[in-house]
Parts: sequence; C-alpha cells; structure tokens
Amino acid sequence: MKFYGIQKSTLLDYPGEVAATLFTFGCNFRCPYCHNPELINNDNKPCAIEWDEIFAFLQKRKRVLGGVCITGGEPVIQNELPYVIKQIHSLGLKVKIDTNGSIPDMLERLDADYIAMDIKTSFAKYHLMSYTGNNDLLPLLQKSIDWIINSKIPHEFRTTVVPDIVTIEDVKKIAPLIKGADKYILAQFRPLNTLNPKWENLEPYQLSVLEEMKKVVEQVGVNCKIRAGY
Repeated sequence: MKFYGIQKSTLLDYPGEVAATLFTFGCNFRCPYCHNPELINNDNKPCAIEWDEIFAFLQKRKRVLGGVCITGGEPVIQNELPYVIKQIHSLGLKVKIDTNGSIPDMLERLDADYIAMDIKTSFAKYHLMSYTGNNDLLPLLQKSIDWIINSKIPHEFRTTVVPDIVTIEDVKKIAPLIKGADKYILAQFRPLNTLNPKWENLEPYQLSVLEEMKKVVEQVGVNCKIRAGY
C-alpha cells in the first residue's frame, strides 16, 4: 500500500495520543470545500511513499508515539488497509481511522482503536458532495453511524460547518441520527486551499452560530464540542 503524505508527530489528530498521521490518495466524494485537493485530483498528486518506508519510520518512533491516524482522501477505499492496521498494531501502536462512512462493510473489517466519521450535512443535502460510488449512499451512511455507535470502539462524529451547506436546520436533522455517540465535533470552516477555488472566498460562520448549533445537539444528549478554525 502506498501513502501520499506523513505528518511525523501531532497532538491534534488522535485524541489523547502523540501520533503520526498518514495520508491516503483518492476519495469517492468531491466535497467542494475539501482542504486536501491534492489527495483527490491527479493534477497535483504528491509523491508516493511505500509502506515499507513508513513502517521503518514507525519502528524507530514507536517508543515516542502512542498511535497512528490514517486519513485522506478516504482511507477506507484502500483494500490493503486491514493489513496495514495489523502491521501498526504489531508495533504496539493504536490506530485511528478517519472516514466519510460510505463503505460500512470495509469499516467493520478494520481493527481500529478509534474512529472519526465525517457527517457532511443533513442527508437531504448529500448530493452537494458529488458522491462517485455506485451504491445507494444514504443507507450506507446510516449503517456506518449505527455500527460505530454500537461497536464500543471510541469514536467521534464531526461536521465541518460550511455556510449554506450546513445550517442550524441541518444540525437539527443530524443530531437524532447520532444519539448515543461518544462525541460530536462542530468544526468551523476555513476558507483555505479548497477543491473548488470559489469556496476560498466564503466567509465562515461566526462562533456564535456554532454555539447555537451546539445547543441543538446537546438537547438530544450528545456531548458536543466546537473546534474553531478547523
């Protein structure tokens, strides 16, 4: 398996752990506000890093690191991911998976120690994400949400709060879907390096708007946090 970027140390990507973050290439969504366009389009595709090279790095750093975050792109489209996770575990490191939740059957196969699933917006607006898969998307998302909540694996759901794509009415529809979740993150949109350059001119919501959304989520009993300047 190849990766297309590595952050050798982070305190932000894996809650409670010093982690390395690995980036996969490719995604079955085309979210216009995506902050990693180089991992979506072939035009500016980064150089590949072979798994053997990354594994050697992790071996050297295993006494410093507590975990590895695998993100993308969408890592769950990678068929070799179960093998990579097994190899990381052999070093005594935990694994966090970032996912859009569109491939629940593969997600359930992964021996992850932490899962973070993005919920882009209310289901009625998911057409704005330009899903490129062949399957009916919304039942897949619901299956992933339900499985994650019931899996007993530490987890979080998160939404990047993009103006117009995510309104308080959308949050009202999302909140009941994740009742029973460990945590829900409302991440403030950053108009920076977006897949569609037009979105770089979009003014983010003020934090006061996210505070109102947070109250909506808390009304269904879900622990909700705001992440500013995501």
